[in-house]
Amino acid sequence: MSVPDEVPVSITEQRLRDAFAAAAQTVSPTTIRLPQPNEDSRPAWGRRRMRNRPRSWERRLWLPRLYEQVLIPLAAAAAAALVATALNMVAPKVLSAPHGSHRPVTEQVPAAASEVQAKEIAAGYTGGHLPSGATPRYFVGIRPLPVTSAVLATSLTVYSTATGRVVGSLEQPGQGRYYRAVAALGSNQTFVAAAISAQGADCHTWFYRFNVGRQGQPTRAQLLSVPEVTGEVIDNSKLAVSADGGVLAYSAAPCSKKATGQVGVIRLGTRKITTWSTVRAAAPRNLSLSANGTLLSFVGSASSGRGLQAQSADVVWTLATNAPSGPVASHYHRTLYLTEGVQSAELSPTGVILFAMPAVAVRPAAMGRATVTGTPVASVRPAVNAYDTATGKLIGLVHSVPGGYPASLSPDVSGEYVLLYPLRSSSVQELNLVTRQLRTIPVAAADSPLAAAW
Repeated sequence: MSVPDEVPVSITEQRLRDAFAAAAQTVSPTTIRLPQPNEDSRPAWGRRRMRNRPRSWERRLWLPRLYEQVLIPLAAAAAAALVATALNMVAPKVLSAPHGSHRPVTEQVPAAASEVQAKEIAAGYTGGHLPSGATPRYFVGIRPLPVTSAVLATSLTVYSTATGRVVGSLEQPGQGRYYRAVAALGSNQTFVAAAISAQGADCHTWFYRFNVGRQGQPTRAQLLSVPEVTGEVIDNSKLAVSADGGVLAYSAAPCSKKATGQVGVIRLGTRKITTWSTVRAAAPRNLSLSANGTLLSFVGSASSGRGLQAQSADVVWTLATNAPSGPVASHYHRTLYLTEGVQSAELSPTGVILFAMPAVAVRPAAMGRATVTGTPVASVRPAVNAYDTATGKLIGLVHSVPGGYPASLSPDVSGEYVLLYPLRSSSVQELNLVTRQLRTIPVAAADSPLAAAW
């Protein structure tokens, strides 16, 4: 049995399962007809005349009961068992057979495999043990300030995770700079923020460190002593820090069309910086680091490199942070490719598991059905999925994302929780990657952040 390329495997499998299930439901004692105890199943022309013989009371008693109470139920059960066997054993093997080369996997894993999924996801954490810590009490967001002139302005705002209320804030760092990105710096109480020039006169990025107290009040931001970074970190998805607080990664956009961008890692203990050049069309975003800072992942398209052709859909790439400087396309490896593209992705602490969201395009209803590289949005369910980093294999669904809008992921230092902040919605959501529970943080629309981290 083969599955046409234009029909997703998940849809075909679901149709087959529904058909089998429907067939099983039609099997009942009245559906299966067995020969009556006195009924001759031979054709009329082949029957012999037999002398009518009186039945004994025993035969009159047990033969009809045997027929009604034993034979028919057994036959019905056997038929239902046959359908169930085909549903659970034959169909998955047929549908999971290889079909074409490099076929991207987008179908969801059945809920019955949740225990297997949990074991595979556990490999993404130290010692293979799933964490079970408390939700961070606060998270930090970047909130736009009222514009009083042509100069952009933002503040670093601290929110209560429980209530979504603002509990503290930091104004702009001064010197004509404003914040564009924020990330946790080794703990849920220490953060680093990236700032750029508000006037655009100085094409650099500066990093500031600050703490959040027990009551959510932030300390004054201090300039981080690191090498000068050329280019601008223009949004929150282009900044990441390892959970151990030792490595900072960034993606800086060029300020000139002729210049090249760069991906860089700074080892905060030694202040050593390593950079890889990028082209504007393939600017990396959604940066993520393993807990020890040895592996960097990011989302972007491939426009150059060894044997790589330009791709319209964004994919996930991984890069060893000890790779020598040079063009990023000479050192990265493609990790996850989906037909519809990838919206955002985050590495687990060990780097073994990749949590990612397939891309989703949204258009007004009047414009008709939106598509992503030719795929109807209805067939691309917005969700956070778990994948094997080494193979790109789908492990399973973590949670569907309501609303259908593209969103970014921001993990806490344990890798157990992520913040989802949709790009076209004011809602902020908290997702537990271990228990798969999703909760909306009730942030008021007026306090909605442009970016968030904890």
